[in-house]
Amino acid sequence: MKAYLAGSIFYYGDELRNREWAVRIREAIPDIDLYSPIENTDINGSEGKKKFGSPIMIAQADNERLDKSDILIACLDGDVIPAGTSAEIGKFHEKIARGDHKLLIGIITDNRQCCLTHSEAKDKGGRDIGAQQYSYQNIYVTGLIKDVGELVTNIDDAIKCIKVWSKDVYFAD
Repeated sequence: MKAYLAGSIFYYGDELRNREWAVRIREAIPDIDLYSPIENTDINGSEGKKKFGSPIMIAQADNERLDKSDILIACLDGDVIPAGTSAEIGKFHEKIARGDHKLLIGIITDNRQCCLTHSEAKDKGGRDIGAQQYSYQNIYVTGLIKDVGELVTNIDDAIKCIKVWSKDVYFAD
């Protein structure tokens, strides 16, 4: 089973999250072949960014892994969903929509999510421009995920989704 871990990779916190999530996924599912772009030091990470990776080279390297992946695990965290992650979600959604048996999981860990922190006080106080205190994610992108996959709030739930999906796929009668 091959998986691709998508999400921002450019900041220190991104690197910590991606490395931690990769370890957790590999520990929970030892037979998984997980591609994490941050680990591709030919084009990414501190060392990879010292080299020149043309846009085509980067797109081809990531698309090659996306095309071979059964699962896309995409972190949507940030003020705006990372552009590359959005593109990867769109590409993967199309594979599933055309009938490929794959799993798409989106993870939003933002602690301002309305589903987690709703209150009348926030609703009442957030009516002024610039005062809204809930997080927002592009609903087109989250809609693509919900259309064919799962949207969760943490890596543990993502791992559960993978385990359930892989059991259904690889151990179906």
